Amino acid sequence: MEPTTTGRFRLLDRRPDGTILLVDLEEASKAAAGDHEADLQPLAVEPPADGELTETVCELKPGYVVSARLAWNESEARFVDCTVEEETWIQYADGISGVFELAQETWYDAQTAGDAMNSRTTYSTGNEPNGVVYTFAKQTPPRDLFEEFRTGTTPIEPLIQRLEAEREDEQDRAVFVMNPVDEEFVLIYIVFSKDGMLAQTVRDTYGLPSL
Repeated sequence: MEPTTTGRFRLLDRRPDGTILLVDLEEASKAAAGDHEADLQPLAVEPPADGELTETVCELKPGYVVSARLAWNESEARFVDCTVEEETWIQYADGISGVFELAQETWYDAQTAGDAMNSRTTYSTGNEPNGVVYTFAKQTPPRDLFEEFRTGTTPIEPLIQRLEAEREDEQDRAVFVMNPVDEEFVLIYIVFSKDGMLAQTVRDTYGLPSL
């Protein structure tokens, strides 16, 4: 009998070879609590071959949180069961241009302070907080920070965990991971409401799929 693992996971991305990258949220919670031994490297999981489970897994988007049971054959994992719990959506945009002004200001402040990253809360016209923007200095090749975020080599889950710990609402979020062609930074923008006007404006501005 194949060994199985049961847990809560966030879908980080779908890879070109069909595998799905999952982040173990129990390990992510340990990391958020300061456990430096927590393992945030994602699991590469094969999609199911057929049946109702295949339909469920095919509809998952990056960012979704699932309760899942995985079966292991040596070092390879595949879905045995999967239930969607949350529908936060992570969208990746490589090679964008025309980054919004607040992101540029956030990066400028990082440079002025001699820091490699910086963050700033964004606000609506009614002065209500509606998101958090993070800027990270691009790394010297062969490192590609945008690709590291996408593959989980550099985890973005701690940023999501931190936001969830600070906010009392239970909305699904919109997470935008963007690589500007004409800037020296990679940008992560976590918008508090996935289906709000701000998130849709970001999608429209940078040519990303809508809900």
